[in-house]
Amino acid sequence: MHPDVPEGFEPFPMDQGFTNHIGPLYWRIEKGVGVMGFVVLDVHLNPAGICHGGMMMTLMDMAVGMNVQLAAKTEAFSPTIQMTYDFLKPALKDQWLVSDIDFRHTTRRLGFASGLMHGPEGPVLRCNGIAKLPSANDPRYGRAEGAAAFIKSADENS
Repeated sequence: MHPDVPEGFEPFPMDQGFTNHIGPLYWRIEKGVGVMGFVVLDVHLNPAGICHGGMMMTLMDMAVGMNVQLAAKTEAFSPTIQMTYDFLKPALKDQWLVSDIDFRHTTRRLGFASGLMHGPEGPVLRCNGIAKLPSANDPRYGRAEGAAAFIKSADENS
């Protein structure tokens, strides 16, 4: 594990398809809220030498999805329907960036979440997202790998 990762975080599973190409990522549950983070490495930099916005958006998309699943207490994959992002300041190499989801709400078929991504000097990104909560018998959406661990960890930390 990278030495700049704070205590209490664990590596995000590496068998998740796309996320294998952008990690390493880390996660934990704090007071029932899913938190994700990463250390900005060379592979995360854009040509300007700052963290690529797509990397920051991807992590926050995952954090929104995790928190929708936690709020709905479901292991079903919750695909993103809509996301908006505002870049607040650049993130630099070797900085620890972490999600801070401060609002979660679910209806029967939708989950809503919003929050900030923080760096060592404050917020670097703001986001708002909506995810679909599929019905339990919908064959298009399988069980999300990792969701069971999120839910189990949230139950243990509640």
